[in-house]
Amino acid sequence: MHRHPLSALLWKYPRAPHLAAAAMRALQLACLFAAAWGPLGAQGVTLDSALAAARARNADVRTAHARLDSARAEVRIARSFANPTVTVAPQSPYQYSLAAPMDVGPGRYYRVVGARAGASASEADGRDVLREIRFQVRQTFYDVLLTESVLDVARSEQGIFRSLLAADSARVRAGDAPERVLAKSEIELAKADAAASRATADARAAKLALQQLMGISRPDTAFRVSGSLAVSPMPAVEWATADSLVESALRMRPDVDAVRRRVDASAAAASLAKAMLIPVPQLALVQQRDQPFPNGQHYALGVGATVPVWNWLGGERSRAAASLDQSRIDEERTRARVVSEVTGAVDQFHAAALLAQRLDERTIAKARAALETARYAYAAGAISYVELLDAIRSDGQLRADAATAAHDYWVSAAAVMRALGRETTTP
Repeated sequence: MHRHPLSALLWKYPRAPHLAAAAMRALQLACLFAAAWGPLGAQGVTLDSALAAARARNADVRTAHARLDSARAEVRIARSFANPTVTVAPQSPYQYSLAAPMDVGPGRYYRVVGARAGASASEADGRDVLREIRFQVRQTFYDVLLTESVLDVARSEQGIFRSLLAADSARVRAGDAPERVLAKSEIELAKADAAASRATADARAAKLALQQLMGISRPDTAFRVSGSLAVSPMPAVEWATADSLVESALRMRPDVDAVRRRVDASAAAASLAKAMLIPVPQLALVQQRDQPFPNGQHYALGVGATVPVWNWLGGERSRAAASLDQSRIDEERTRARVVSEVTGAVDQFHAAALLAQRLDERTIAKARAALETARYAYAAGAISYVELLDAIRSDGQLRADAATAAHDYWVSAAAVMRALGRETTTP
């Protein structure tokens, strides 16, 4: 009989489907890491690849997955039936009994409903953790781009003061400038060197923070990013108002979904506390081998139940009612926080967008042209050293302010999308 190769493989290795599923998961994870680390060698890590790595390896995300697995295990526990109890009475005659509770009443129903609501809440918590991690990765990625822009400004000023020091040294040697001019150039170069050193340290710290969010256990000193802070319009946010976005946020935010699920779980727990007053019957089968029972049989059936005589479960019901009230209060607090976050994020975005649009490339180009004119005029002796220094400082400050404004624009846009509970457009 001829078998298909796949059928023969499954016949020979019954666990092949499980191994294939495990191999497929490993392949997907490898592809995810390849997408995250592929651009590192030549172009640097992009924002999308950083987000992919964070989704796969971030410690908070993995912890949320573990909590979700635990919650799903609670559902399995709630659905499971209790194991039977075996009893041996070593008397004369010997008796053997097997007893099991008939857990098919309302208590089991509410227990399963509560466990499922808790698992749904844990799943929403996981999505909320991912929402926060996405924002943190974006913010830190933009921090890296900002620190690199500030470092470029510091190195540019460092180069200007180094060439200025060389020119002033030649002028002093030729007798065209006093010694104090050379001393000022040396001091300004030392300040520029210190500024470049601080900017380098800030850039390295931002890259380390980004790698930590990406779940990299051993940070790479040669880590690079690929991106731009160039501002691009976002009509979906620019033309929207806070009032029009609040309802969308209340529908899409995972933390709102989580507290809503916990209200359902608390309501199920309150119903379970009331259902516990209904006795759960226990069936027992007793065997007596040596002597028959009075009915002439060696087997007998027994029925038992826990009767609430001493404890009417008042404490359990009060605790469940208090937990339900607390869950409802948490839901109200969360909804109010969502409204506040959306309103604040939209206002911050509009303010950041206004500043970023004014500090555009044309403004930077004008400042750069003014600097080049000042350098030429200083070399010709038309302006003083103080005027040249003011032009250098103005150019550097404007470039740094423009980079900061673009950084704040993208961070505020990411904050709006975090407040709404959805993805954002990346540069």
